[in-house]
Amino acid sequence: MTGPMPWADAVVLVGSHARGEAGPESDVDLLAVGPRKFSYRLQRRGGMLVSTSSRPLGPYREALGEPGSVCAAVPGWREAVPLHDPEGIAASLIEEARGWSWGPLERRCDAWVAEGITSLAEEAHKLVAALGREDRQTAAIQRSILAVRLAPILALHHRILYGSENALWDVVGAAMGEEWSQAQSAALGLGDELFEETCRGALRLYGLAAEEVHHLSDGRQERVVRHARRLAGD
Repeated sequence: MTGPMPWADAVVLVGSHARGEAGPESDVDLLAVGPRKFSYRLQRRGGMLVSTSSRPLGPYREALGEPGSVCAAVPGWREAVPLHDPEGIAASLIEEARGWSWGPLERRCDAWVAEGITSLAEEAHKLVAALGREDRQTAAIQRSILAVRLAPILALHHRILYGSENALWDVVGAAMGEEWSQAQSAALGLGDELFEETCRGALRLYGLAAEEVHHLSDGRQERVVRHARRLAGD
C-alpha cells in the first residue's frame, strides 16, 4: 500500500480503514511521528488514495489536550493501528488516548465554545447583509460557513467524541434535537426549501447555538451575540 518511511519514528493507520468501515473509495489515512512536519499530503499508491500527515510527538500529544482538536484526536488515536512502532511511541499515544478523560479540560472547553459562537457572529452579520442586497453568492458562502462550523463547536459543548467527520452532523443533530436538525437540513440544502429559506435555516442554527451556550458567555461575548441574533430576526 505504501512504501517505507525511514525518517519516521512511528506510523499508524487511522480513519475508516483502522475502524474496518472503509468503502471502495475511502482514502487510507496515515499519521507519522517524526522530525518531518507536514499537515496533509495526498498521493495515489497501489490504486488507492493515501493521505499522510507528519509531525513530532509533542504536537500529537498536545492535540489530546486542546479543545479545538480533542473531539477528533482522542478517538482517532484510540482506534489507531500501529504499522511501524519500534520504540513504542505510537503505543504510548494510543494508551494515553484510551485513558483520557474530560476532567482537566472542562473549563477550557466551555471558554472555547463560548468564543467560537461569538466569533461566528461576524458570519451571521455577513449573511444578513448579503440577503439584504440580494447577493446570492456571498449569502450561499456565509450560509455554508455557519452550517459547517457550528457543528464542531456544538460537538465540543456536548462533549461528543467523533471518529469520523462523516457522522458529525448526525450526532450533533441527535444531541441538539428536532428543531436543530430541521434547521441544519435547511441550511445544508437537503430539502426543497427556497434559497432564502436555506439561509434563514443557517441563521436559525446560529440562534439555537447561541441560546444553547448562553450561560457560558461573558458580557463582551453576550453583547456581540445578542446583536447578531437581533439582526438575524431571532
